[in-house]
Formats: sequence, structure tokens, C-alpha cells
Amino acid sequence: MEKPIISERETVFQYNVKTIWNIVINNKNYKWRTGIEKIDILENDRIEYYDKNSKHYTKFTLKNKEEYKLYSFDMENKIFFGTWTGKFIEININETKYVFIEKIFMKNRVKAFLAKYFWNIGKIQEKYFHDLRSNLAESTTG
Repeated sequence: MEKPIISERETVFQYNVKTIWNIVINNKNYKWRTGIEKIDILENDRIEYYDKNSKHYTKFTLKNKEEYKLYSFDMENKIFFGTWTGKFIEININETKYVFIEKIFMKNRVKAFLAKYFWNIGKIQEKYFHDLRSNLAESTTG
């Protein structure tokens, strides 16, 4: 098996941990996330679709959920499988450090080789943080 692609990003939000947690775990309210067309919510799973035709999707299966602390999943689609882990660290009453780690294994050796050079998971994670920050600003001022 090829080595995994691992990316870890963290940022600090000037919001309390409960506010951030409630937005991140609310899979019914996903419109703030760029690139997500729809989400099907199952018992311990969710399926995120990335196009209107539902051809491109990733299935997430809940691994661990510790309120206001940890939210993690196994994830899989036709190209890769791996894990996604979000850590929520309360710095003080109105400041939260949010860390998330993706560990991905490509299913195809050629795609694994190409992904090392052309697939920037960190950039995708930064976009997620940007979207989350924008949503936090809208939800607390609107």
C-alpha cells in the first residue's frame, strides 16, 4: 500500500467552542460550504455530493464524537479512502483553536503518484476554514 497523504491545518477563531462545534456538526446546514451540492444524512453516515448529477461523492462514517472536543470520520469514495479528524480546543470563553487532520490513501497507484504533486489537500482545508469563518461572521451579525 502506498504511503498516505496527510495534511493537518489549524486556525484560531474568535468565537466560543460551542458556536464552532454547532456549525461544523450540523450537516443539515451545509450551504456555507463551497463545492457541496447536497448531503444525505444516514444513521451514522453522511454522503456529500459535489455535483448536481450526484456522480461525485464521498461517504463519511462516524468514528468518534466527543461534544465540543472531537469529531472524526472514516471517509471513502471511488478514488480514495481515509480519515478526517476535527479537534476543538477551547482557549478561553470566546476563542477556539480548531485543528483538522486528513489522512488519505489513494486506491490507484498512478493516482497516488499524481496526487502527491497535483492534489493540494491543504488548500482544500484552508478553503473550508475560509468558508467557516465567513459563515461565523454571517450567523453572528445577521
